[in-house]
Amino acid sequence: MNVKSKMKFVAASVLIAGMSINSVMAAQTLFTNVNVFNGTEDKIYSDLNVLVDGNKITVISAKDISVKDDAMIIDGTGKTLMPGLMDTHVHPNMLIEGGLLAIESARWDEIGAVAAGNTQEWLYEGFTTIRGMGATPNGLKKTIDKGIIDGPRIYPSGSYISQTSGHADIVMASMQENPENSNLVKLGLTQLADGEDEIRKAVRRNFAVGASQIKLMIGGGISSLKGPLFAAQFTDAEITAAVEEAAARDTYVAVHVYQDKHVQRAIRLGVKSIEHGQFISEETARMGKEAGVFFQGNLAGMSPALLEHPVYGGNPIVRAKVEEFIEDSKNYTNIIRKVQPNMAFTADLVNESGVNARRHRDHEKWVWSKEYGNFIALKSMTSSAGELVAMSGGSNPYPGKLGVVEVGALADLLLVDGNPLEDISVIGGNEKWFAAPARDKGIKTLKVIMKDGKIYKNTL
Repeated sequence: MNVKSKMKFVAASVLIAGMSINSVMAAQTLFTNVNVFNGTEDKIYSDLNVLVDGNKITVISAKDISVKDDAMIIDGTGKTLMPGLMDTHVHPNMLIEGGLLAIESARWDEIGAVAAGNTQEWLYEGFTTIRGMGATPNGLKKTIDKGIIDGPRIYPSGSYISQTSGHADIVMASMQENPENSNLVKLGLTQLADGEDEIRKAVRRNFAVGASQIKLMIGGGISSLKGPLFAAQFTDAEITAAVEEAAARDTYVAVHVYQDKHVQRAIRLGVKSIEHGQFISEETARMGKEAGVFFQGNLAGMSPALLEHPVYGGNPIVRAKVEEFIEDSKNYTNIIRKVQPNMAFTADLVNESGVNARRHRDHEKWVWSKEYGNFIALKSMTSSAGELVAMSGGSNPYPGKLGVVEVGALADLLLVDGNPLEDISVIGGNEKWFAAPARDKGIKTLKVIMKDGKIYKNTL
């Protein structure tokens, strides 16, 4: 049956105006008359038909496409079909509001419930893939993959791996002699490892809980009270041990790091993903580009508005770090624009849920478009991010191409009311951050959300 003869049937029997269709997977889904942003080119292809067969894109054509009698057909006239978005640095189990002590004192049922609720929100804002960069064993991923709750694909890293006194040493002072009594240690959200043997064991433990890549803390950070921003963490031998263990599983190591010389050290030792790295020089950016390294800089965190955040602006010790961070990051986006290394989008949320988390993600999208332009921002959320997650190689939990609209790619797709290359707000971007009006869950201009060939939202 061809497209035109099926339209009346589909309108009557499948699509009900104004209703969402949760997790519907037809044998075939055909998007008709859509404008396509493919994730790789700074252009829109007009009036195409795109066929999804099972969980893959199989045909893209300007001509009518024949489909099976039970195919679902979605008329996308005037709308943009684009790849699902990706956030490549998230912490679903670290979203309880109130800072690290609030998470340390929380029970697992609260941590898990908050993680599940917020992870669903990622999907309904168009994020079909997220990369869990610490405090992320694979329990939530497995629950989503089984269809028990809705959510994006998750690339988990297992626990944070930190040296004693490092950025992820979140152990309270009263427990320092017995860190195994820490809630976050007991729950497998962070590990303390000192020496090569302990590093290897920590990495192997993370692979045992489903890690697709490894995350090390090799520098200080803002939210921790024990790791000053200037501090180098882990020895070369310890970092090399992690890189070797990851290579044995055909995947890579990502590191939390800011300082320029520490980033250079990581690149020389074989690290492939620089989480943050906002203090880099142009020389280091070029060094990373030549080595094929990815940079994940959360840009909203470089704004003076961060001082309005209760966690980052309220504690005097943390506030001083934020002020130092903002000053030392001032050249980052200029360097990235000039050198154009590999990079992928991140909002890097911790200690935020619900309305505040929505505001942050919306603002992060806008900042990326402001600093890099809409195309580079969108590419960082789609095809570039797809290249990053694919570096997990043999440990990739979702083999297949992500982040593009092309034949053979996995069918993670959004149908958007508007053109995101011209207006980032159609995927949720908002110039306002803390002052943004509270909004409900989801983004109205995302009319259809598909992940792995299944439709999770359809409001046409």
